[in-house]
Amino acid sequence: MRSFFFIVNTRIGQQRIQQIETLIQKYLPTASCIVKKTEYGGHATVLAQEALLNSNNIVVAVGGDGTVNEIVQVLATTSTPLAIIPTGSGNGLARHCGIPLNTEQAVALLRNAQIVPIDLGRANATYFISNAGVGFDALVCHAIQETKSRGLKMYIINVIKKYFRYKKDEYTLISDERTFQQKAFFLNIANGKEFGYGFQIAPLASMQDGLLDVVLVKNMNVAAGVRFVIDGWRQRLHINNNCICFSVKKIIIEGKRLQYFQTDGDAHTCNGRCEIEIIKDGVQLLVPQLTQNL
Repeated sequence: MRSFFFIVNTRIGQQRIQQIETLIQKYLPTASCIVKKTEYGGHATVLAQEALLNSNNIVVAVGGDGTVNEIVQVLATTSTPLAIIPTGSGNGLARHCGIPLNTEQAVALLRNAQIVPIDLGRANATYFISNAGVGFDALVCHAIQETKSRGLKMYIINVIKKYFRYKKDEYTLISDERTFQQKAFFLNIANGKEFGYGFQIAPLASMQDGLLDVVLVKNMNVAAGVRFVIDGWRQRLHINNNCICFSVKKIIIEGKRLQYFQTDGDAHTCNGRCEIEIIKDGVQLLVPQLTQNL
């Protein structure tokens, strides 16, 4: 019998927490369920460490991509499976993997979901599931982190605020295949397709192919920006002529003004260098039965 260790991000609100507790009783009445609620930023990581003390647990992340990312820092390269009840704003991982965004359907899925291995990325020793990046998107993620706010509206506000003062950096990219220099507005290194909100940064990405998809965005004027947004929602950024796209197992990115990198939307500091690599089958994930081609 499956046992579950729920880690609930309390930022979803008390009403939604009560809904999830009711759904647990409805769909998992005979399972062993522990429900823990976060009390501060980073607490999900601490709770995940507690969950590992019982190797029979499936750890259930109740929150957005940020909550999942905190828990993955602990579950990476272990045999403890991860499940997701997506309650965030972007929910890029859940969309990629076909996990229902409807809360009741996501809880019900826990009864008979299959467990499959998926790849992880690692950027300067920090794990990520969906994507990492440097340049403008990392700067925006850092600005949002400073405000302690989330959501599409806050993202758009910070994109507008930062855009007019942002200067492109020239990056040196070093991989097994090649080394080259290129000015870029930003670089995204994707393990999954989704940036969040249904926007696909890397439409051809797979979480099971042992590769990361690099998307280098050269410019971002008004015309390029409109095309970028349209192509992202139409799942065709890989043929956008303002992007350079290729796949790697490992890449080193160096830049004179490289101060920040982001992993699944969380910003981190660095000193001009970011080393990113794939971790094959890095975490076990619960997904709907018959799901293929993750």
